[in-house]
Amino acid sequence: MSHPQHLGKYQIQAVLGKGGMGTVYRAHDPAIDRVVALKTIRRELIEAGDGQGMVERFRNEARAAGRLNHPGIVAIYDFGEDEQVAFIAMEYVDGCGLGQYLRQGRKLPVADVVSIMIQLLEALDYVHQRGVIHRDIKAANLLITANGRLKITDFGIARIDMANLTQVGSVIGTPSTMAPEQFLGLAVDHRADLFAAGVVFYEMLTGERPFTGGMEAMAYQVCNVQQLPPSAHNPELSPLFDAILTQALAKRADERYADAAAFAVALREAYEAAFRTPPSPVVSEETVVMTAAAVRASLAAMQAQHAGPVTSMPLSPTLATPLPTQWQEDTLRTVERQLAAHIGPLARVIVRKAATTSADLGELYRQLEDKLDTEEARRKFRDGLSRAGLAQPSAPTCVVTSAVGGGLAVVTTTPKSAQEVAVTPAQIERATQLLARHLGPIAGVLVKRAARDGADLNQFGALLAAQIDDPVIRSRFLADLGKTG
Repeated sequence: MSHPQHLGKYQIQAVLGKGGMGTVYRAHDPAIDRVVALKTIRRELIEAGDGQGMVERFRNEARAAGRLNHPGIVAIYDFGEDEQVAFIAMEYVDGCGLGQYLRQGRKLPVADVVSIMIQLLEALDYVHQRGVIHRDIKAANLLITANGRLKITDFGIARIDMANLTQVGSVIGTPSTMAPEQFLGLAVDHRADLFAAGVVFYEMLTGERPFTGGMEAMAYQVCNVQQLPPSAHNPELSPLFDAILTQALAKRADERYADAAAFAVALREAYEAAFRTPPSPVVSEETVVMTAAAVRASLAAMQAQHAGPVTSMPLSPTLATPLPTQWQEDTLRTVERQLAAHIGPLARVIVRKAATTSADLGELYRQLEDKLDTEEARRKFRDGLSRAGLAQPSAPTCVVTSAVGGGLAVVTTTPKSAQEVAVTPAQIERATQLLARHLGPIAGVLVKRAARDGADLNQFGALLAAQIDDPVIRSRFLADLGKTG
């Protein structure tokens, strides 16, 4: 694929990252002799029927981050469009994403974890005081510079006071760090960012995410299940951190910290009580150097294997989502482009997660339509797929609609083709009982869907087991299900 030599006034120097949404370039601004990063939207998305919505998300990122001036935030310099792309010119950061640190398989020292969190909370406090809510705080959107400083990036779905890109009832964000109110489509304020920061804190401390599984399982856990305390994963951790995360990850927003500053104060006090020293203002040089070296080695190995350019700056964490083996890459990319016009960069991870539990295009489309809020959006999604040469899906089967008694209200419909199933009523009832032990009431919805789509008991069980993240529990579930007569 050829790349432009210029975008606007900027001279392209190198490709930093590529993916389904577009390309990130390193470029030079000759007017002030400065290196910048250029983030672009692919031409196909702009030309799609709802491509203007993607351009609007870019403008939103430029508006949200462009009004902010803080050392903990990647600076936005410029927004531009030409005949082929829309682009944002932003600060070029010499460093690694926090997600790359976590993927090295080594737990960060507690001192570095707390340093990262304090820096994050200080930046969020600045952001929130200026009426901006990020709404997608996660490890992949946090950069650690070569001198140990943290920077927040990717304000593409941020909300600005009085902005009208999203409203109550829309569901947007990255599932693994979304607050309950985001899953439920309720009003969202700055405390959703504090919940997401708590998820990042938990993962750094333990090496595990507090909430796991498929979309439905994760939604149920986030809204209803109390996470294990960090000390259950690592008894050496101070119980003071357990208390901090209990408040940060509270299901009700009014039970969390009032603001990022209060969260930071509690964390400082806990660290000083446990270690008799104040937190470091920067990440240790040892961690920065060791992680950077590991990332470089990993990238070099990938480059040697694929004989192509590989960079340490992914356009989005979702771009690293693996391809489900039974699907063609071109097919999923086409579906991703159509869904991205409605929900943004999250489309990639949603499509690929749905593909792992979908036996055919019809089931894949039904799962994806469930993620769209209105019938008009679902119609446009179907029309876009039809124009792209893919068969249209049938009606959706499960929609998360609202909060009922603090949990999820789920509305289900069954297509006519599902009147007969390959598994027996006794097996369906038994599977519901077994799965409910791990996922709660939403198990009934998942079992009905699997009964409709599974060709036999083995496939039925495989579809359900895919919703269970723990491999030991998954194996036990399948063994128990196999005993059903």
